Parts: sequence; C-alpha cells; structure tokens
Amino acid sequence: MSNQRWKNKWKQDDIGFHQLHINPLLPQFWPNLNLTAGDTVLVPLCGKSLDMSWFLAEGYKVIGIELSNIAIQAFFAERNIVPTRSRHGRFIRWQHDDIQIWCGDLFDLSEADLRGVSAIYDCAALTALPPESRIQYVRHLSTMLPADIQLLLLTTESIDTLSAEQPSVIDSEVASLFQSWFSVELLHGNQCIKVDPEYPEESARLLEEKVYRMQLHAVA
Repeated sequence: MSNQRWKNKWKQDDIGFHQLHINPLLPQFWPNLNLTAGDTVLVPLCGKSLDMSWFLAEGYKVIGIELSNIAIQAFFAERNIVPTRSRHGRFIRWQHDDIQIWCGDLFDLSEADLRGVSAIYDCAALTALPPESRIQYVRHLSTMLPADIQLLLLTTESIDTLSAEQPSVIDSEVASLFQSWFSVELLHGNQCIKVDPEYPEESARLLEEKVYRMQLHAVA
C-alpha cells in the first residue's frame, strides 16, 4: 500500500493486520542465522510488532523503521516505556535501551545507517509495499548492506489447491526480486487454511507460508 494509506490505517485504527502474538516461525527459524546476543537486527515497516519484543528478550538490539508515529507511540505505551526522541537525518529516532524505532521512509536509509546491522527481519515489509516498489526496496537495500549481513524473509502466498507434498520451490516473485543480489535458501514451506494477515477482514483461505534465508552474493 502507499505511504499515505499506511499512515491512514494507523490513524483510523484500521490495523487488523497487526498480529497479537509473536510469529511462531520466528523462534523456529531465526537460529539458522547463527547470530549472537548483542547483534543488531533491522525490522523494516515494523508497526508495533511483538516480534521486536522477542528479539529484545533474546538479547538482540533492534532498529525498527516505521512511517506512522501512531504505531511507534503505541509500541512504547503498551510497554509503559517513555522513549527519548531525537533527529537522525530524515528520521525521528525513538529510543529506549536496546530498541530504536526510526519514524520515516525506509527508502531514506543510507549506507551509514546500516553499518553494524547483522541481519534484517522482513515479516511483512515486502508484501506491504506496492508491487511496483518491491524491486526498488530490494535494490535499495542490496546497494547499502554490509557484505556479511543476512536476511530472514517470511512470506504468505495464496494458492488454489492443497498439495500432498510440502512446498519446496522458491516463489517466482521472490526469485526475480532477490536472486540478482542474494543467495536464496528456502528453509520452510507449509500449506494451511487461515486468515491472510494482509487481508484480515476476509475469510480464511488456502495459504502457503514460506521462510527464506538470504545473503548477499560475494563480490569477486
């Protein structure tokens, strides 16, 4: 969705997409990245995601990127935390201990902003973007990321029929978006019937959940 539509959803409290529990795939597959406590995780388009609290509980530092100051205020208020606020480039940085949430457009991130980041956790950022902005998102990140950074991408795809076998194929859009810059490893595929988090107002449907681990291609 567009930046303005995203802001309007938070302003109107139209946030059925917000998940009330930590994504169960996060603790299951995050260990595949072999990171250690104290490493910094970037969470783009973070909203007030509970997944950020999981990272903090596990000892990681978190930088969230979020357009809506309403979402950021809610994240801290729901934890009875009073953050400090300061300007950081084009962003307003809200911070408390090991959590920072930067209010602004993720496309304003610079290479300097990403120094020291060990991994990116994308649970909904890619799919929340308009299709025409997704290649820009991947290209923008790929040109600025530290060479050793990793990305954990969680996707949900609508499908027509159940298969007798678990999904084992990289989605064609994921391949076309990422494989020019990243090695793409499919860690998990599962078919289920549930409400699509992108369309919380609709009935449960047949979905395919996938988890990918990615790394930038080595530069020769």
